[in-house]
Order: sequence, then C-alpha cells, then structure tokens
Amino acid sequence: MTRFTKALCFIGLTIAMFMGTLDTTIVNIAIPKIMTDLNGSLANTSWVMTIYTLAMSVFMITASKIADRFGRKKIMLLGLLLFGGFSAACMTATSLSMLITFRFFQGLGGAIITPIVLPMGIEVFGKEKINRVASVVGAVTALAAAGGPPIGGIILQVASWRWIFGINVPLAILAFVLIAVCAKESYDESLAGGIDFPGLVFLTTALGGVTFGLLEGRQYGWTSLLILTSLIGGVLALIAFIATEKRVKNPLLELDLFREKTLSASSIVYFMTGFALVAPSLILNYFLQNVLGDSPLHAALIIIPVSLTIMIAMPLGTKLLDKTGAIPVTLAGMLLMAASLFLLSLIKTETALIVVLLVINGFGFGFASVSMVASVRYLPKNKSGIGSGIVNAARQIGTCLGIAILVTVLDTNIDTAKTQIHHAGDQIIAAKTLSPHVKTVAHQQLAAVFAGSSTPTKHQQKKMRQTISEAAKVKTNLPKPAAGSDLRKLYDASAGLQQGSNKLANGSEALAKAAQQTRSPLATSIVQLSAGAATMAQGQAAFLTGIKQVAQKQTLQTAFHDITQRKNTRLAQAFSHTYLIGALIVLCLSPVAFWTDRRLGMNNSL
Repeated sequence: MTRFTKALCFIGLTIAMFMGTLDTTIVNIAIPKIMTDLNGSLANTSWVMTIYTLAMSVFMITASKIADRFGRKKIMLLGLLLFGGFSAACMTATSLSMLITFRFFQGLGGAIITPIVLPMGIEVFGKEKINRVASVVGAVTALAAAGGPPIGGIILQVASWRWIFGINVPLAILAFVLIAVCAKESYDESLAGGIDFPGLVFLTTALGGVTFGLLEGRQYGWTSLLILTSLIGGVLALIAFIATEKRVKNPLLELDLFREKTLSASSIVYFMTGFALVAPSLILNYFLQNVLGDSPLHAALIIIPVSLTIMIAMPLGTKLLDKTGAIPVTLAGMLLMAASLFLLSLIKTETALIVVLLVINGFGFGFASVSMVASVRYLPKNKSGIGSGIVNAARQIGTCLGIAILVTVLDTNIDTAKTQIHHAGDQIIAAKTLSPHVKTVAHQQLAAVFAGSSTPTKHQQKKMRQTISEAAKVKTNLPKPAAGSDLRKLYDASAGLQQGSNKLANGSEALAKAAQQTRSPLATSIVQLSAGAATMAQGQAAFLTGIKQVAQKQTLQTAFHDITQRKNTRLAQAFSHTYLIGALIVLCLSPVAFWTDRRLGMNNSL
C-alpha cells in the first residue's frame, strides 16, 4: 500500500468516525424545530436523540467483536451503508415515529463504524504508529462530539433541520468509496468458532437496560416500575453476562482484557469525557437559548470555542503523552474539565467569560481524550478492535449518565426556581400601581406561563407580555400615577385645571340657560362659551386618562424588567448548581488517571 493510498484510506476512516460521533450531539439543537414541524411533544421528540445514543451504546462492543471475527472492512462498509442510507431516510421522514425508527437504524450504523476506525487505522499504519493514529482518531472524535451543537446551529440558520441528517449522505458515499478502494481486509486472527449468542443476548440486554434507564429515568420517574425494571434487569443481565463469559470457549468479550489496568482506567476517563460533554453541548446550550434568549446560531457561536480548542488540545496532549506518559496528560484533562465546570457555576450572564471558560473546558476535554490513545497502547494489535469498542462504548454510556444526573439535577433546580420566580412575580405585580383588571390578568398569565414542566419559552413570554399589555389598554378603574413621580405631579396639576374647567363649564352652562330664558342678545355667545368650556373639560378628562395610561404602561415595563431580572437570576442559580454537581463528580473520579499508564516496574500485561 503506497503512502498516497494509506492517506486516502485514513481520510475515509476519519470521515466515518466524524459522522458517527457528530450525530450523537448535532440533533440536540434541532429538537424544538423538529417538535414543531412534526407535531410532537417534547418527551416524544427527545427520542430522536435518545434512540441514537441508545443504539450506539448497546451495539458498539458487539459490532467490534463481529468485525474482528468476520472482517473489519466488510463490516465497516455495511455500517456505512446503514448510516448513510438511514441518514437519507431521516431527511425525508414525514412523521415523528418514522424519524425515530430511522434514527435507530442510523445509530446501529454508527455503532458499527465508530469502533472499527481505530483498529483499521492501526492496520494501515502499523502498531508502531499507534499513538499518532489514536491521536488523530481521538481528536476527530472529540471535535465531532463537541462540534455537534455549533454545526447544528449553523445548519439551522441557513437551511431546514432535515439537512442535519442530509449532510451525512455525501460524506458517507465518499467514505464508502475511499475505504472500498483503498483499505485492506483485517481480522483478529486469534478468534475462532462461532458467535457467543448467549453472551450477545446478555450484553445487549445489560447495556440496553442500563442505558434506557439512565436516559429515560427523569422522564418516567426514577422510582417508576419501568425504570426500576430496566435498571435492575440491566444489572442482572450484566452479572449473567460476566458469568457466561467465564465459561464459554469463545467469549464475546474476553474479560482478561480488563487485567490490563491501562484499558480499564482509560475507559473510565473516556467515560468521564462523555459525562462532562453534556455541560457545554446540552446544559449550556439550553441556558443560552431558553434563559438568555439567544438564537441557535448565536448560541452555536458561543459554544464553538470548545470544538476549536479541542483541535489544538488533542494533538498537543498526544505529544505530551509521548514525552511524559499518559498520567500527567489525562489527570490534567480531568482537573481542567472539573475547574471549567466549577467556574461556569459562578457565571451568571456574562457571555465573554463563558467563552473563556469553554476554552479551558476544551483543553480539558482534549487532554482527557488522550485516554483513547492510552486505552489500546498496551493491547496486542489484534485486540485493538475490541479495545476500541470498549472505550468508545464507555464514552457513550458516560454521556447517558451525564444526561441522567445533570439534566435531572437541572430539572429539579428549575422546578424550584420556577416556583420562586412565580411567587416573586406575583409580589412584584401586587406592589405596583396597576388597575385591578391588569393585576388579575397578570396573575393569571404568570400562573399559566410557570405551570409547565420546562422553562418559559420566548414565545410564551412574548405572548404573556402582549396579553397583559392589551389588558392595560382598558380605560376603566385606572389608578393615579405613583406618588412622587413626575407623572403624578403632572396629573395633580392637570386635575387642578380640570376642576377649574368643570367649574367654568358648569357656570357657563347655568349662565347660558338664564340668558336663553331672558332672551338676552348675548345668549348665542354665552351658549358658545358654555359649549367651549364643556369641550375643554372633556379634553382635560381625556388628558388625565392618558396620563394614567402612560403611567401604567411605564409601571408595567418596570414590572416586566423586574420579573425578567428575577427570572434570570433564579435560573442562573439553577444552572450554577448543576455545573457544580458535574464539577464535583469529575473531580472525585480524577484520581483514576493515575492508572492510565504503566509506571516504572509495573507488569500487568495480558
């Protein structure tokens, strides 16, 4: 194989890795538009992203083993056909159930192609180039995972959500052609016999049960029968899988692999990168759009520094790994991720500081992703495929755990914040100088907006303002402007003039009647004077009503501003608590990095 052919083959492999990983996060930002277009609820539409992650998590290890046994190139091409074909199908889906079904098979294709890239890359360049190959694959993986929301935001700005799936089609075709023409077939020659079907069933059940429970626990309730059955069944299936693998002649997963501590520890670190990625790709994106009111594109541009930083951090981390070993690099990555999440918990609405912290997060994510290199560094070449499947599955399950824990914490905090915001809003409205009708409508609108299970959307907030503003146009029972205000001084002065106008109108009216009775020559002039005085009195009354309306409008604007400030402060606190929980979890598991490399004198090879 010539150098040019190797380069083309590796380009095809990295395209495959990029696509498979990108689709784990790119859809998140499009959920609101898909929900609107296909008439789905938030709970149902969220399955568009959940089903893909579920398929990836469940079938990765199995796909790796089948590829090792029957040929990685053949299975890779099959995976590309599945992924590309069902990406096109997702693009044309006309119903939510159809889209979810297509996404499952797209996820199955992603589960096939993603773990096979690394062993095929090692086969192309040789075991001696494993660090460089794993570094590039890891960088592409990290970039794709972190780049999903920004890329999705840009696509949504210029095209329909359908092109989030459509962009995969030409990429899949290109990858298929390059790999079909340039790659050579490779196997794990140590494998023999058929597939371990009992192990396959138990592993699929275990990963499916645990992953489903983690992803849907917040939706169905952690104590619901469905979720408890899923989690407990998954754990029992995992125990049965381990027991089966110890007895069968040709196991689906050689448990002796985990005797290599660098694989086990690196898988845990890579697991934590998936966990921590939920903060910028999902939690922060939600904060930017739903709390600060940013557009998808603006939110994407704020988040994109994570992706750009990873492009620098991952290659830099691999170079440091060659000089210092994996331990300092992966440990620094874990600590940087924890630090960035902790600092994010201190930020309220300053987007410039958020960008700086995302750069720190990107360096942490990139350095910690070196664990992908470390995971297969000491494995035999023929075991790099199953090793890649294990570590990639670990990251997917980490993402599921991140969604389960961080989104659940966020939901709980948001529910508390919404109650506080609603109460504060009622107090603000009650304390303002507003008409009884406006206060009644405002209280009703606040109750309606904060009754849902999520934060009020921009549309809901806009509709609430419009409804209350319409109520403020009613001219009956308008209150006087607040005491001490400039409008109150103007109102009092105008009220004095109105009293004078009323007296003049009443006096001229009486004089006009008397003049008419006496048939005075001045009767016509006096009648005209009386009519003018009455008109002036009516004008003064209308002017006073106008002052009241202006005062009420200004008071409403102040009330809206105060409520918005309370809302932003309370919701920012809810997000801060979520980041803090994430930071503590990452920090507590950081010591695992000490086992991502062999220390001097360590001998734990297979």
